[in-house]
Amino acid sequence: MDWFLWALLIVTVCVVVAAVLNGFVAPLKVHFRTTMMTRPAPAALDEAADPFVGLALSGGGARAAVFGAAGMKALHDRGLLAAVTHVSSVSGGGFPASYLALHPLPGADAAADYFKQMQNVVAHDYFWDVQMQQLRKPHRAFSPSRRLVSLQEVLNREDFLDRATFADLPTDRRFFFNTVSYDTGQRVTFSNGALPAPDDVEAASVLPPRLRSMSFSEADQLRPAPDDFPMSLAVGTSAAFPPYLGPATIEVVQPGRQGTQYWHLGDGGVFENPGVETLREAIYARGPGQSATIYGFNAGMQLDSNLSRNTLDISIWSRDVTRLVDVLTEYATSHRETMFDALDEKHGMHIDFVDFNYMDIVRLTQSGNPPHPRWLSWRGWHHSTAADRAQSLTPAEHLVKIPTAFKISRGHKELIAAAAEDLVELRFPAASFCP
Repeated sequence: MDWFLWALLIVTVCVVVAAVLNGFVAPLKVHFRTTMMTRPAPAALDEAADPFVGLALSGGGARAAVFGAAGMKALHDRGLLAAVTHVSSVSGGGFPASYLALHPLPGADAAADYFKQMQNVVAHDYFWDVQMQQLRKPHRAFSPSRRLVSLQEVLNREDFLDRATFADLPTDRRFFFNTVSYDTGQRVTFSNGALPAPDDVEAASVLPPRLRSMSFSEADQLRPAPDDFPMSLAVGTSAAFPPYLGPATIEVVQPGRQGTQYWHLGDGGVFENPGVETLREAIYARGPGQSATIYGFNAGMQLDSNLSRNTLDISIWSRDVTRLVDVLTEYATSHRETMFDALDEKHGMHIDFVDFNYMDIVRLTQSGNPPHPRWLSWRGWHHSTAADRAQSLTPAEHLVKIPTAFKISRGHKELIAAAAEDLVELRFPAASFCP
């Protein structure tokens, strides 16, 4: 028996050492290879005359995925979702966005079951599934770039992405899945439609060059994501928060040019978490004097001075490291909003931005004006746990304690879905939409 235990120990050590060496010696994997077209693509559709209604779904892990899915249901119940022409998503927001893209909305009789299924799919414990893939393929364990392949594989379950590519997306609605380039610090967008080429000055000059999206377009062509680009890679890369996941590596062959490019991409929330800026870019590309509406569902963690100052221990170096990112995000967002306001005024843009921020439930409740009395008491919440009730006095207070992860509990899912519904109800009361 001793020899068997020693043999098992030696094999285990060898496997671990091999995994470590594989992760550090060859840490990156090429996830997709493509060749840039050498001829202009067909002209992009002229959409400038059509109404522009955008939907922005933020990052924030499963919390954002459920919030976006519940928000879409609330819009659908009021007859507003059908009018959406452009959907932009970041990280967790890409889960409900891709579900909407690949699973067409059914008729009114089946809508309730459709959105229930959407919420169940996006709230699935993908973190556990990734860990199981890691156990099956331990050589990926110490390579976040290879670990991204595990995420791709679990996203391809039959009731979700099911190995779909961009060729499977509908043509009557634009979808933008936002990532960030670790090479240039710019946004990189995967889409079933082409954003203006960077050198198309007439269409893109409203935005400074560094704030325009990178894509597969070049100066002499407009090109969306390749038809064979995997949806699982677009959604997974947008959610590939370092250091756990990524970077995704795309090998780009450019005929007539020396060498091959490698694009290294990661979580789009590092650049801009709400997902609104890509929609603005698409609006600006239509020319001056545009009118548009954007519905934004933002479940990203935000700094709140009142909440923070009432908390003794924010534990930045243990469980609250992302607060450092939040500080930089607050600074960048303030500057960008100022810039966008100035650009809108200069170019005669009229953009109605309807913001649904789940943190507003907390703020309204703390101010004594909760959107619904249920936010003041745990009574009536079917899936709350003893741990939830012990951790927070009220359901509203507990919203800020829901972590960013690829999994979510039933109780937290219930809270987030209710927050989305109540925020939409505040802006668009359901009674006013009754026939």
